[in-house]
Amino acid sequence: MAVAQHANKIQTKVAEKSLGINLAYFIAGIVVLVFFHFLPAPAGMKPEAIRTLGVMITTVFWWLTETLPIPVTALMVPVMLHVTGILSLDKSIGQSFGDSFVPFLIGVLALSVAFTKSGLGKRITYLLLALSGTKVSRVIGIYFLVSFVISMFVTDVAVVAMMLPIVIGLLQSVDAKPGESNLGRGLMMAIMFGSTLGGICTPSGVASNVITMSFLNKAKIGVTFLDWTAIATPIFAVVSLISWWLILKLFPPEIKELPYGKEVIKKELKDMGPWSTEEITTLAVFLIAVVLWLTGTWNKLPIALVSLLILGLLAMPGIGVFKKWSDVEKHLEWGALMLVVGGFALGLAASQSGLAQWVAEHALKPMAKLPLALQPFAVTLLVAVDSLGFSSFTAAASVNVPFIIAYAQQNGLPVLALAMAAGFASSTHFILVTESPSFVLPYAYGYFSFKDLFKIGVILTLVSAIAIALGLIVAGMPAGVPLH
Repeated sequence: MAVAQHANKIQTKVAEKSLGINLAYFIAGIVVLVFFHFLPAPAGMKPEAIRTLGVMITTVFWWLTETLPIPVTALMVPVMLHVTGILSLDKSIGQSFGDSFVPFLIGVLALSVAFTKSGLGKRITYLLLALSGTKVSRVIGIYFLVSFVISMFVTDVAVVAMMLPIVIGLLQSVDAKPGESNLGRGLMMAIMFGSTLGGICTPSGVASNVITMSFLNKAKIGVTFLDWTAIATPIFAVVSLISWWLILKLFPPEIKELPYGKEVIKKELKDMGPWSTEEITTLAVFLIAVVLWLTGTWNKLPIALVSLLILGLLAMPGIGVFKKWSDVEKHLEWGALMLVVGGFALGLAASQSGLAQWVAEHALKPMAKLPLALQPFAVTLLVAVDSLGFSSFTAAASVNVPFIIAYAQQNGLPVLALAMAAGFASSTHFILVTESPSFVLPYAYGYFSFKDLFKIGVILTLVSAIAIALGLIVAGMPAGVPLH
């Protein structure tokens, strides 16, 4: 009893200390806002631009320190922009919540919920794993491939959450110890890297892609779902193959063969029973969405319209997955949606205040002297390095993409190619566990350490930068088609 009371006292003291630190961080952010509000702007910079820089610094600082919950900080961006006189609340809310990519993301997130709720994600995973056999290197490759493919159309965090119970079950069945087993390290990293790299391949995979496409749209540069997929998929298929090889080389599994065969997977499938109506509906809606997204050039349907159609079809009476609104409400990643909205507002302010143009003209000017062929590599490394502190790919894209678009426009460089490089790089910094929830979830099980991720992550980040640069050159350094 005394021990329990002592433990409670310690927890209370820790909580009080954390509360005090967060309060100090909150006050520090307010001080930064006030300081930049009255700070004279440098030559050539508008007063609104210097105040926008203050809002960005405060936002990033609160994101890094998690002073407030990250989605709450994102929602404070329109508030800070209004209070500092940069953008009215009506304008920032209207152009962020009102962005057509918001309903697009809602549909994608709803599809992720349906995959999990219906059991389709689990069934597809087991069906694909039945092909892997017992050779461990191949099993790790199959887990990587499954995560990669599903994440192209379902959010990366949802895929990791879907795959984790299956991975944990396998590891427990072979008595793989957390912190000791290289098989555990390999499988965790396979689903982590697979879901991230697969997600970058399509606009629906990771939220940083949604941010990038929205900013390109605002810059009057058109890129279709199919365009993005055609450019990104070859790049990240190559990165994935290298990632799989690196996992096996840096963390060679302690066993070469699993002690059981396909019968275990077959038993799991048998236990799941026949396909349910919800699974069939989810699969049908998924296939319809993929076809409509990929043929958008010909069918002329906006990708946001297709996403809203997804939500409607998934709630169809009698056959739908969502029987009532609470089925969606309880499981949708609302925080991810709020983060995207805050990112839109931040990027909008950077562009309209003139901050993005000023940074592109002054801070990034030396980079413009590099040859065109080196531009994607330079952008990718720059974004990967300055994104290390972010705990979200979305936040990294929100801060970086507007500046890179302005930089490309001012220096006559291909806007689409460099914006995509920045968007890709926002999701390919693999050095710290804290950079994405899809890293944190596997890490929580203890099979790999910060040091393990750093060991492979530095190499993989550099490999990604090289692959992105070469891939965009091979793709012809697309400049983009101006929207009319």
